Amino acid sequence: TTVAQRSCSSSSNYPTLSAIPAPAQCYGDEGRRRRRLCLSVGNPVATHHRTRTIRSFSSTPPSPRKSSPPTKMVPRKAALALTPKSREIFQKLIEATNSQGIILKYEISSQHALRMAFKFDLIKDAKVELTDQDEGVSLELSPDGITPKPPSESWNDNLPKLYIHSAAFMKVLGGTLDVEFNPETGVLIPKLLDREGHEMEPNA
Repeated sequence: TTVAQRSCSSSSNYPTLSAIPAPAQCYGDEGRRRRRLCLSVGNPVATHHRTRTIRSFSSTPPSPRKSSPPTKMVPRKAALALTPKSREIFQKLIEATNSQGIILKYEISSQHALRMAFKFDLIKDAKVELTDQDEGVSLELSPDGITPKPPSESWNDNLPKLYIHSAAFMKVLGGTLDVEFNPETGVLIPKLLDREGHEMEPNA
């Protein structure tokens, strides 16, 4: 069986092909060779092959980067100054109650609705009750017995401190803390003074 003859113009670069064997006649090694010859002569486009690039992918997902927690900088100066009276009362109260420190908070008053107030709380478990945003103020003095121990010497001494709650930090920063203590009721009232020595109003 043969297919119809194909004649090419003399101006064409393709040779004249006649009696191309049908696919059924191309069998065996000789048939496959003749088949390739038939296709290459009859369809020159078939001689051009596309090159396919094979990309390999790893089945193992990349390991995530381990980021180290940021290191908190130690301030050169304590955020809050303590009066000798407040320092002494804090030390005695911590010792008497076997606490790990005292924290100064700034929150809604429990006695006056819709008003803010400063208050103290004893710290029984510092790891649970404190966060990285709560800053400590040392209750210790330098060897001269007068100068407060700076943060550079007390930051990691593991001694009880007065801690400033993160919500109160900006409110009391740079001020001085004094206290009023009622021995009959046991209530310890914070008294905060600004840089000019005026008492701070919690709701100002």
